[in-house]
Amino acid sequence: MSMWGRTLQFLPKQNQREGLLPWVIGVMLFLCALSLTSALALGRGLERWSAGLTSNLSVQIVVDDPMVRKAQTEDALRLLRATPGVAEASVMADADVIALLSPWLGEIPTDTGLPLPTLIEVKLTAPDAVNIKGLGERLMATASGARLDDHQAWMTQILNLAAVVRLLLAGIVVMVVLCTVAIVIFGCRAGLATHRESIEIMHLMGAEDRTISQAFDERYLAHGLKGGLFGVLMAGLTLYILIRLADDMGQGLIQASLPAASSLAWLALLPVLSGVVTMLTARITVRRALLDLM
Repeated sequence: MSMWGRTLQFLPKQNQREGLLPWVIGVMLFLCALSLTSALALGRGLERWSAGLTSNLSVQIVVDDPMVRKAQTEDALRLLRATPGVAEASVMADADVIALLSPWLGEIPTDTGLPLPTLIEVKLTAPDAVNIKGLGERLMATASGARLDDHQAWMTQILNLAAVVRLLLAGIVVMVVLCTVAIVIFGCRAGLATHRESIEIMHLMGAEDRTISQAFDERYLAHGLKGGLFGVLMAGLTLYILIRLADDMGQGLIQASLPAASSLAWLALLPVLSGVVTMLTARITVRRALLDLM
């Protein structure tokens, strides 16, 4: 215990160069927490969102003559409802069709007389319950104006883009961790250089390398915990604000890709991990440097 007290004497309680280290670690952990949370939430959101799309199909009846379009719609509905694996098939109201077209055509009155395609919503019992290609061929044979849309073409593009984004976010996490380790290594070496004479005197007094490195362990553990707590608090606050802002944006991909507020509890573990990483990095760096001094 007395030796532990002596090791603390060569590390002052306040050090201007080390004073910024917790804040730098906090910024790094802030970026790491945002990237990691975004990657995990994006994956879960896409799974929920794509699961709903793969269990739903759309059938368009594109015919100019209203009477022919109505007849083909009825034929398509009979075929769909008789197909095994189809749980429900219903015609979408004109008002809902206009709402889908409004982002491209603007506000359209329901009585404008604009020819609208008939849209049939199809719900499947399971994503792979129906042979999509075979169903599309049967629909065209029954109703020549029918077009089956299984959302696969553009959904595949979105999923590929999301995979690239998640890979980039994972790369950011790795780079942030490596930068944090590099910053700690630099700080440890600077501290060793500053207190080189004190360390040599302690060696002459019989202090072991393990005893000397314990002072750095404690110092950098505190830096990691302090910086980690700051980074996590800022990341949690940022994510909370984003979640609140997304509440009014509907049930689209943006909201589905944001984490739920109740799922952010795991962020509390990051300060502990930050402290452990900084402590272990400091321990390895200091002990290797002390071996070179011998």
